Amino acid sequence: MESCRNLGTKIKENSKQLVDKLTPIENLEADFLIYKTKVSHWMEILFHYLGEGLSENVQTAEEKIKKWANAFGQRSSEMEIPLDHALHFILESRVVVSQLLEEAFKFNNTNANLAISASSRLNSLIDTATRAIVAHYTTFMHNTKKALQHTNRDLDVSILELNNIRTALFEGTIFSVTDKDDRIIQVNDHFCELTQYTREELIGQDHGKIFYSGVHTDSFLNHIKKEIKAGRVWNGEICNKAKDGSLYWVDTTIVPFLDPEGVAYQHISIQYDVTEKKKTEEILLKSEKVSLIGDLAAGIAHEIRNPLTSIAGLVQLINESDHEKNTFFKDIILTEINRINFIVSELMVLAKPHAVYFSWFNIVDSIQNVIDLMQPEANLRNVIISFEKANMPLVYGEKNQLTQVIINMIKNAMEALPDGGEISLAATSVDGHVVLSVKDNGLGMTEEQQKRIGEPFYTTKFNGTGLGLMVCFKIIQNHGGSIVVDSKLNEGTSFMITLPVHATSEVDPVLK
Repeated sequence: MESCRNLGTKIKENSKQLVDKLTPIENLEADFLIYKTKVSHWMEILFHYLGEGLSENVQTAEEKIKKWANAFGQRSSEMEIPLDHALHFILESRVVVSQLLEEAFKFNNTNANLAISASSRLNSLIDTATRAIVAHYTTFMHNTKKALQHTNRDLDVSILELNNIRTALFEGTIFSVTDKDDRIIQVNDHFCELTQYTREELIGQDHGKIFYSGVHTDSFLNHIKKEIKAGRVWNGEICNKAKDGSLYWVDTTIVPFLDPEGVAYQHISIQYDVTEKKKTEEILLKSEKVSLIGDLAAGIAHEIRNPLTSIAGLVQLINESDHEKNTFFKDIILTEINRINFIVSELMVLAKPHAVYFSWFNIVDSIQNVIDLMQPEANLRNVIISFEKANMPLVYGEKNQLTQVIINMIKNAMEALPDGGEISLAATSVDGHVVLSVKDNGLGMTEEQQKRIGEPFYTTKFNGTGLGLMVCFKIIQNHGGSIVVDSKLNEGTSFMITLPVHATSEVDPVLK
């Protein structure tokens, strides 16, 4: 037994050197070093436990080897080491310790019974490790099989759901699939019915060319292509041309399919025919325009009839009156004619009869110039004007029109302060937009009055035409901006004007 203890101690002390004696896996000499690197530490521990089995308590060593085998089996499966490769290292450990055992008893002339006893103990310990690893791999493979079966069932359900979705798309929508070059590779029957082409005529055709209607601009169509190539979903209404040359509108959602590199390799188009809807909208729009024209014409007739009536009556009185009265009547006539001219001029701005030239300019300087211009009138009205300004980007727009908007806003604010007060102006830059505000602490407006702000010929002033604010709204709209009004009766009014900076223009605003 002393010889067994000595041999066990030798195995423990030389466990690392014994790992180096493990022979390569057959036909895997090139990959053996990779596997060996992964398991060398584990095998060193195994040799140490085998040594303990000879030199110390064999049952304690057996329990340690069982725990080792479970951990090694789990780790080997996680590292995707095949079972036969994992067993190769275990079985090779038997060869290495057998050679060591043979050498020890050969040179020490130990009797055969001790040699057999030591060999039997080592083989028993190695068999324990082998069985534990095989059991672990068996359990692992069983669990993997169950997981695959469960996954297959999930896949079957997913495939069924996808087929149902595909059926719904084909039956309920106008559906097409195109490749990365916009060539049609699949369409459904509804698509053929709408376009009046057969499936054979459509497959392989350039989707953008065969349905080109000429309604949309090149920039609009290029934007759609850019969005799809960038892997983004696009939704909107498109006008296409059918085989017989008729035009139709479709509400379209284009969904790109991306490869692992994130490049769109094809896309599906899901469409709904909205031609009748567009026709209805057009009829309603025309009806609304006719109604608006009628209201505008009635307003113009009312506003111009009043001064014309005065002019007609005064012209009749001129010849019947003395020279002094005639001069007075002429002054009134000229005033009324100027009033008619002002109304017509305001309407001309609305109709845009003249060319508008946009340029880059500093709107803060324009606001300050307007304040300087109107300061004398403000002093007479006992109105204090303040202007809070910050570093602002240049604005791309029609300078004179935007200046006119500021003038109208400040004049309206002054007229809302019959007993004097304060007007606060501010200019800030927020998310690519210029935000201008004009606030006063004057008379304010009711909710009903706010709703009608901007209507033609609607005014809260005694001698106003109601066209000033309407022109302001139109100017801001033409610049792609908006005006928001907030007012409370007897507390004041605030106008918030938002304008896009248009900083992405091809022209450098600094060099303009």
